[in-house]
Amino acid sequence: MPIPSFTIDGVLPPYVGPHGPGGAPEDLSPYEVSSVEVVTTFGTTDNRRDILRKWLDHRGQLRAAGIVQGFQWLDGSFLEAKEPNDLDTVSFIYRPLHALQLANWTRFLAAHQHLIHRGQVKMNFRLDALFVELNGHPETIVEAGRYYMGLFSHRRGDDLWKGMLKVRLENAADDTDAVAILGPAPAVGGP
Repeated sequence: MPIPSFTIDGVLPPYVGPHGPGGAPEDLSPYEVSSVEVVTTFGTTDNRRDILRKWLDHRGQLRAAGIVQGFQWLDGSFLEAKEPNDLDTVSFIYRPLHALQLANWTRFLAAHQHLIHRGQVKMNFRLDALFVELNGHPETIVEAGRYYMGLFSHRRGDDLWKGMLKVRLENAADDTDAVAILGPAPAVGGP
């Protein structure tokens, strides 16, 4: 399904279709879309394109580090009809094969703080990045999903119900195509 249009309130709708939130699963937020759809829909200003380049760079670096399976929820003011400062992401990730054991996972996290630590990711990639490990205990995963769905499915300030997007991590070729659509970052400074 294509990304739905903004509502009259300037947000993605929480659901589409004639049957309301009890309809087909694909009619309910978060809507599964491609990276190409995200950049062609939301890459409307230089600022937004900069955020999208950094988001795609972060996704590529996650894959290069071994996080190749999972998905991201996208949300925040980036998915609203206003100029954003960053992009909110919740990454539901599987551990890399070489880090399935807890000791190896702990070492992996320590070695990749630049990709996982919320403050570092915000500074380097303009993402407010949160993570849910899908190798964890099922009840912990459900509780984390419940928390983030409640947090991000309503607009801050007025609690308006709104939609989110879901983008798979596995499709590196889609990200490559999205980067090509965005083109290179503008040169900083001048002669």
